[in-house]
Amino acid sequence: MARVTTRDYRGWEVVTLATPQLRADVVPGKGGDLTSVVHRTTGTELLWHTRWGLRARGSLTTPGSSEAALSEAYPGGWQSVFPNAGDAAHEHGVEWGMHGEVWTTPFDWQVAERGILLTANLVRSPFRFEKLIEVDGACVRVSETATNIGNETVEVTWSQHPAFGAPLIGPDTRVQTNAKTVTADILDNRYASVPTPQPWPLWTSPQGASVNLSELPAPRTDHSRMAFLSDYPDDEQALVSIVSPNQGLEVNLRWNAQTFPYAWYWMEAGGRKGFPWYSDAYVLAIEPASSWPGRGIAQIRESTGTQIAIAPGQRVNHTVEMSVTARSHSLRQNTESEEGAPNDGLSAEQAL
Repeated sequence: MARVTTRDYRGWEVVTLATPQLRADVVPGKGGDLTSVVHRTTGTELLWHTRWGLRARGSLTTPGSSEAALSEAYPGGWQSVFPNAGDAAHEHGVEWGMHGEVWTTPFDWQVAERGILLTANLVRSPFRFEKLIEVDGACVRVSETATNIGNETVEVTWSQHPAFGAPLIGPDTRVQTNAKTVTADILDNRYASVPTPQPWPLWTSPQGASVNLSELPAPRTDHSRMAFLSDYPDDEQALVSIVSPNQGLEVNLRWNAQTFPYAWYWMEAGGRKGFPWYSDAYVLAIEPASSWPGRGIAQIRESTGTQIAIAPGQRVNHTVEMSVTARSHSLRQNTESEEGAPNDGLSAEQAL
């Protein structure tokens, strides 16, 4: 059972779940975000953090687009994306902002057997949303449940958004998966045709270049990637592995491919200019999802029809599990002897 402690950080209550293998920080008041997961043996921070991190609670914001507002409230880490994924959409007489309402929802919480249970009633959609976050040994498990407490069937898109950063990711890092298919993003609003799927790990960039998604570019090399993984083996869990020889770690993401049949693959290595990354972000996100592409539910409905419908009283659950395995440290030791000691990661306090 994970040890549960709390502290204050910039006006937020931060709940820490710790086992001998992992330490995870959760911010119930801000979407139940996982803002940090540290592998304790190596001291490696696994998740990515934006340059502004978790801003002080109640910080003033500048008026702007849904994307701007979401970015200001994005510390990095691991979020829940519901009931809208991607661009803002107008649904049921109200805007559903970019990446949905749960992203910024304050949750109540209580201690559970291996972690904490967070609960909240959403405002812009008729759902009660629950998050059970467990840390069990070297495994983090996020189980989400949405219950339609309204009296109308409502269509939604749903995903989880774990984002990983250096030192876990780097040019030596490799991405492995049992997905068979990669589909490029839809780049305009006409949706005359859906891009032709390719076999993993091939992806065609918007510029027409063929890219191997299993290999990662170095920081600040003008790369930006958005692709969608699918077509997992029958009767198997979906699996995506991030293998870091330099850190001696393998991070495995697993989920039910029947309920989350896609994974969004988002990579920034200096390719996106201007706000919010200014050609400097270095991040890999693997996002198990119900739907694609990343254009919001209205355009998902029009282009791929992969949104899901939840009837009155219906209760739907999705679980994503992240396990961390220490691999051979021979490559890491060679790197240390040649280049000096690597960055050992941040403490929980520093990571926020």
